[in-house]
Amino acid sequence: MRPVNQISGHTRLKNSLVLRNALTAELGLNLAHVMPHLFQVEDAVGAQAALDEGRYGDALVSVCIGDRNRIVALDAAVREACAKARLAPRYAQYLALLLFAHWNTARLEDSEGFLARLNGLNPHPNPSPASGRGALISENLEPFTATDLQTAAFWMATAAGKTHVLHACLALLQAEGQHWDRIVLITPSEALTRQHADKLLELQQWEVFAYPMDGDQSALGRLPDDTVIVIDINKLSDSKKGDGVTVPMSVFKDGRNLVFVDEGHKGQRSEASVWKKLQQDLAGIGAAQQDSHQGLLVEFSATFGQVAEAEHAFSRYAKSIVFDYAYDRFHADLYGKDFWHLKLEGRGEASAAAYSQTLTAALIAYWHQLDCFQRGKTLALQENLQIAKPLWVLLGLSVIGGKTKGDQEQTSDVVDVLRYLHKVLHGPEHWLADLTGVLDVQTIGIDLLPPEARAALTGHAAKALAERILSDVFGWQTGDKPVFRLLKNASGELGLGLSRADAVRYFGVVNVGDAAGLRKKLEESSLIVEDDALSASLFAELALGDSLINVLIGSRRFAEGWDNYRASSLTLLRLGQGEGSLIIQMFGRVVRFAGRNGDGRRLRHPSPALKPLQTAYVYGLRSKYLEAFLAGLYENGVPVLRHQTCPFSVTLPDPSPLRSVEAITPAPSEFNVILHGAKWLPTVNPVMHSLGASIEVAQIGRDGLDTVKGVAGQDITEQFKSRLAAVDLDAIYREMIRFKQRQRWWNFSFDRAAIRAALHSDRYHIVGLPSVLELRCEIDLARINRIAVTLVRRLFESAYRKEEARGSRYRLIEAVQSGIPTSYHKEIQE
Repeated sequence: MRPVNQISGHTRLKNSLVLRNALTAELGLNLAHVMPHLFQVEDAVGAQAALDEGRYGDALVSVCIGDRNRIVALDAAVREACAKARLAPRYAQYLALLLFAHWNTARLEDSEGFLARLNGLNPHPNPSPASGRGALISENLEPFTATDLQTAAFWMATAAGKTHVLHACLALLQAEGQHWDRIVLITPSEALTRQHADKLLELQQWEVFAYPMDGDQSALGRLPDDTVIVIDINKLSDSKKGDGVTVPMSVFKDGRNLVFVDEGHKGQRSEASVWKKLQQDLAGIGAAQQDSHQGLLVEFSATFGQVAEAEHAFSRYAKSIVFDYAYDRFHADLYGKDFWHLKLEGRGEASAAAYSQTLTAALIAYWHQLDCFQRGKTLALQENLQIAKPLWVLLGLSVIGGKTKGDQEQTSDVVDVLRYLHKVLHGPEHWLADLTGVLDVQTIGIDLLPPEARAALTGHAAKALAERILSDVFGWQTGDKPVFRLLKNASGELGLGLSRADAVRYFGVVNVGDAAGLRKKLEESSLIVEDDALSASLFAELALGDSLINVLIGSRRFAEGWDNYRASSLTLLRLGQGEGSLIIQMFGRVVRFAGRNGDGRRLRHPSPALKPLQTAYVYGLRSKYLEAFLAGLYENGVPVLRHQTCPFSVTLPDPSPLRSVEAITPAPSEFNVILHGAKWLPTVNPVMHSLGASIEVAQIGRDGLDTVKGVAGQDITEQFKSRLAAVDLDAIYREMIRFKQRQRWWNFSFDRAAIRAALHSDRYHIVGLPSVLELRCEIDLARINRIAVTLVRRLFESAYRKEEARGSRYRLIEAVQSGIPTSYHKEIQE
């Protein structure tokens, strides 16, 4: 644990983001007010509508105390960039892009004046709106220089959409009319190079060249200037080395380069770090660079806070981070999975039993998620919740099988895990003692299972439960034998399977660095490793919807940029106190969540059947850093909650007389919606459109912060109707056509008369401040048109849903399906 009087680099950096604070101050924005305000907009209408209707921009204008026209211009630039990047930005992504657009515009318009303003502002920042704890920290930072205007950074949580922001930044920088001799995207690995290149190609906006997959070094000199070159940092060097794929920096010299860096925290171990120097040289940063060669370096990372522990990196990022959205705020906004954790601390042989029982608890917890997934598919569908099949991930630090002491220790841990699985897969009788120990909490003195898993196991016999877990997780049947096989067609993979007759069915995969070294260690433990010359990559199979692979054991390979939502249960192998950045990235893999309709957010009050599917179960085995990481989360605003389950009985006769009604909506081919003229309007329910400013009154109560929320405004419907002569009906008609296409409502038709009738009808009400309807310039006219589009869209949608409801059928379902609870859960904040 960190000493009480020692403040983490995370907290120091959050409280010292002088560039972020200067940008918001210049725009007349207060982050503590702006972020919750934008969050409410996104929460109310969704990210796509907030962007399309200009609600984000309107919200900023409503709280801006500076130049509102500047906000409007920046909003337009961000919306154009997001369209090019096909991004419907969450509120934090939108705000990050808006601040970046302002930073870039300000440095281009008048760099000397911008520097003077930056150095003239109060160097001591305000506390982060997400921190809420600790005193302000004054840092003695060097003044901003011209070199500082060549570097920008985004500190954003894993799964917060850094890649999408990067694409939008690229669109923003090109929209400014700037010319770049080279556009280079630096990644940490070849796997991420391919992933970034594929995502850029999907956008069909840029020429993309992934090195070395798309060509050799000679091809680099023949590429058009606006080609995005994607290359991993290991392929760059000061000079050519041998006949390999290393690219010397001379290939990019004498040019003005735009450089993006994914995982920007890499290469920070010393001031003279080779990687960081290569990145800066590539961007033309340094006093010796000619003006014509001065480019731009834009970095992205989730772990700048950990990097800031090193003093040489602290000042750099305090003066270059334009926006921070670290995990504490990400979690508070309900993005990603929630989490429950348990850490095992033990030494020597005395900890062997606890180690085995903790692995058993992790296996049971994962099985509970898998069981909830199979049983909760219908409920998730009803909630529009996108949930991937759960995956049990056991993660370590080093390349397994390596030669260093740390690698050897971790290899030993992996061997222990495989020995455990080998024992379990020989049948229920071989692990009943561990299972019984987990089920009987009193034998250990602490519950090793999450509360919801514990509640679900009540009444289960140990042997029957063991057989069910083996069947559901591993596909085990009586007589099956565990086998380990090195895959010849997939370098670095050890397949974990069950042998049945002459066939092998794989259930898991180990990511292997030194295959021969790991094989030797396994054979020393009497575990035989065979060869498989036919099977393809099991790691690649993980992304498939029908994948049978439920267990993944490995290391760095998927700590960064692994684009997969399956990881749900995380067991951490040997990791040290000094691996803060890596553990947070690994943690980020398991809290990734698709959410409702892909919005990335978990349900605020999930049902007991869905809660395990939006919760990451984290078990730490011999992992010193986990405790420090969780303490850091608490220090930065994430509350520590203790879960208490309170059961109660439901007494119903058998068979139960209770029934529930379930609606079955018709397919689009079974009905048509035709809106012509005004005849359809009387049947439509009126809609309410709020343009008012959100107000929140807060005070400290006995149990924390008490808040009261409201909306400031009045009925301005008639005032809006008086502006209808200025509305562009043709533009609205085109927007409704696009809306129909996005919804795939091919059974829906309308005409211009229906739009005109809707706007002149009494089927809507508008609440807001009268000033939002003033007509002074083209900007105000565009706002009136956006309001009109929103009203027509909502009325059309109401008419469509009403016709859809007419064709709905209903059926009675049994009481057991109606969700009658047998317990309730209480969260106690500590």
